[in-house]
Amino acid sequence: MLVGKNISLRSLIDSDLDFLERIENNDSLWKYGSEQKKYTRDELKSYIQNSDIPIQISKQYRFVIDFQTVPVGFIDLFNFKEKEVFIGIIIDDLYQNRGFAKEALSLLTDYCLDYLNITQLKCSVDFSNKKSNSLFLKSGFQFVYKKNNFKFYIFVR
Repeated sequence: MLVGKNISLRSLIDSDLDFLERIENNDSLWKYGSEQKKYTRDELKSYIQNSDIPIQISKQYRFVIDFQTVPVGFIDLFNFKEKEVFIGIIIDDLYQNRGFAKEALSLLTDYCLDYLNITQLKCSVDFSNKKSNSLFLKSGFQFVYKKNNFKFYIFVR
């Protein structure tokens, strides 16, 4: 578990199933992610059960962003390679504009650089997602290029 001032980042647990299902199956969010499909509860249960596989093996890892023991979002590492990884983040509408995304990104960036020995953190953000584009710029990521409807950012130590 990674602990910040207001939030913590933890692994998925069985009680996250309803929250995970609500976020993953919200088709209005699909334009921001890579998967665009509805998941069954059984598929999501299986995902939670297998979520403790180390990132070095699975090449991805999902953290739950908790505020006072309430899940408010997810921050993901994916496309993991030896020294680089992509980051994705989502905060539930009810908890946006409270600084949780910025704090989660800071905690995870430190974890990646200090513990996983990552040298490059990357992300791609839909051009229309002004909040996320601003978040990554304010968090030390640098704009690299634009392709199709996405802006690509990198954080290099």
